Amino acid sequence: MIRPYWFFPIISTKNLVFYLYVFSSVLYGQFNEKYIEYKSLTKRVYNFTKVEFITEEGEFNDAICTLLLPDLNENSPPLVAIYYKKTNSNWFTESLYRKRVRFTFQNGVLKLDRSNFWAWDELEEIKVVIIY
Repeated sequence: MIRPYWFFPIISTKNLVFYLYVFSSVLYGQFNEKYIEYKSLTKRVYNFTKVEFITEEGEFNDAICTLLLPDLNENSPPLVAIYYKKTNSNWFTESLYRKRVRFTFQNGVLKLDRSNFWAWDELEEIKVVIIY
């Protein structure tokens, strides 16, 4: 008859404690949520062509900087992303060149800073994506 080693119960007890510790930490990690998931977000995409953001006089049309969002909540800041497309080029974002998009919002009106459109004369299209 083969006898188990005298430390066999100790090893299995250590393994059992280890597995219980790992299992409990996984369970605790599942219930300890560090984020809030919002299911009722609204996404709006505004698309402007060169005809819309350049006036007949060849100047930048500041009207595209003001966007009306009547259901915008002042206590919840929106996520604003601006995508640009140059002639014979792919879409690119402002974050490739600067860290942030400048805007203000109040009473259902979102105003984009004109400095966001620094190379407007070289662009073919502009897309403004707002998630709130």
